[in-house]
Amino acid sequence: MAVRTFIALDLDDAILDELEGLGDRLDDGRGKIRWVARENLHVTLRFLGEVGDELVAEVCSRAARAAGRAGRFDYDVAGLTCVPPSGPLRMLWAGILDVSGKMSELHDLLEGELADLGLHSEDRRFKPHLTLARIAYLPDARAFRQAAEAHKDRLFGTQQASEIVVYSSKLTPSGPVYSPMSRASLEGPG
Repeated sequence: MAVRTFIALDLDDAILDELEGLGDRLDDGRGKIRWVARENLHVTLRFLGEVGDELVAEVCSRAARAAGRAGRFDYDVAGLTCVPPSGPLRMLWAGILDVSGKMSELHDLLEGELADLGLHSEDRRFKPHLTLARIAYLPDARAFRQAAEAHKDRLFGTQQASEIVVYSSKLTPSGPVYSPMSRASLEGPG
């Protein structure tokens, strides 16, 4: 059996509170938008895809090893971005500002630890973000973009990254269900 797996950073309630309600301000109800549930908001560090049962413990162990070498750091959740920037909208993101570069370093540590396991790899460069909504259809994308643009400089909060979480993801008709399989503290030099 295989488990759909990813490694992420969770968010504090203060930031989740700031993000909550954006849908009510941006969505007039005429489109087809699937808003990410509050409990599913996270910053994905590494999507692994389907991981065989025989590798799950090894993935958790290697993630903990990477976390042990990475220090805690702060990052900002700020601004909204429509994706793609032009053409039909597919997603709405909240931005991640990591001026220290520590999140990218953590991503690279995870990449190094997981490289030889033969798991799903990304072809694109790591760009941390929070997916807030997936958009299938909007009758007035221009109005939605303008409403999101009003939040382009908004600071939703500063988050301390203190641990990483290895999650399983089960896809259901009512949306994904994420379950933590392991947690590891960021313990290295900050």
